[in-house]
Amino acid sequence: MKIEILLIMALFAIFSLINVSALSATVHVPEKYNEVNAGDRFYFELAIRYPENPTRVDLRLEYEVVDDGGEVVTQAKALKAVETQASFLDFVVLPEKMDYGKYEINVYVKDYGDLSEKVGSSFYVTKNRVDMLFTYIYLLALAVFFLMIAIIVILFRGVK
Repeated sequence: MKIEILLIMALFAIFSLINVSALSATVHVPEKYNEVNAGDRFYFELAIRYPENPTRVDLRLEYEVVDDGGEVVTQAKALKAVETQASFLDFVVLPEKMDYGKYEINVYVKDYGDLSEKVGSSFYVTKNRVDMLFTYIYLLALAVFFLMIAIIVILFRGVK
């Protein structure tokens, strides 16, 4: 009986030293930032849960913005200290010369061991208001130009 108790205590001591860790992450794009302009800061919420983690640990975060074809448009890296859970708002600066359309933010969460997690969420890059204003001014100038040509043609026909 004594040997069994010692064996159970030894097994308990060994298993208590083994650290089983689970890492989960979620990324959420707030509704305000679901549609952004090229060149703006794109904000997103990141929640990390590391419930079995006994101490504070540094996690490496890699952010990638990819287009529909899977091509990386921009990327950034960060280092965050997490104990059991953390939630924060972070951002990536989008390039000025982005096409309009659907994009995805991919977040890779890694520790310095074997744990890693990839999460993503989609958002849209829309036309910049300055671009739209330029388009409207261009169309207005084009309409005025054709109106002037029409007036000149009417005046010359009336002169004959």
